[in-house]
Amino acid sequence: MRVENLEEKLNSRIVEAFNAGLSVIEISRAVNKSWVAHIHNLLKGTGDIDTLEKVGLRRSYGIDDKWESALKKIGYSFPRWCIGWGFDPVKAARELALGEQGDIHEALKRDFPAVYARMFGEDPPQRVPTTRIHDPHPSVTIVWHPDRNAYVAEMIGNPAINAGGIDLEHALQRFQVALRYDEQIKRLELLIAQRQNQ
Repeated sequence: MRVENLEEKLNSRIVEAFNAGLSVIEISRAVNKSWVAHIHNLLKGTGDIDTLEKVGLRRSYGIDDKWESALKKIGYSFPRWCIGWGFDPVKAARELALGEQGDIHEALKRDFPAVYARMFGEDPPQRVPTTRIHDPHPSVTIVWHPDRNAYVAEMIGNPAINAGGIDLEHALQRFQVALRYDEQIKRLELLIAQRQNQ
């Protein structure tokens, strides 16, 4: 499948994963993104996440410093995190300050399990290793395809993962992008299936 088609498919899986109940941060983690802006902006662009009023972005909510630091580390703010979950930031901050157990606590625990454990004195969760979909050492062929007028790099054993380029190096670079997209799509599909089975 061509890189452009894989990127389009990945974006549709991101929307599907969000609509299945996965959070922006859970999706970002699944696609190995340490910065959440791309996922958040994609979902905002599709209308799946509301736009936050500018006033809400500048306001101080008095959340725990550990959590605020964890949010900043991934390029997120408390108000944007709330909007991503469909929470009102003022109500969410109040619920956290009062220590009420509910949706806010559950969301915090899912997105930041280690931070949640430190904030509320629980044992930190065991780290779950990243699921590898493809062989970490794939074999690739690169051949000239006259019909595509390009060099095509193709995974041996899975010809559906391929990419064309103007030369050998370009074909290999685009193949690596295609392989990464395919891996991310399959990881999201696994998470969507797990979420639907809960």
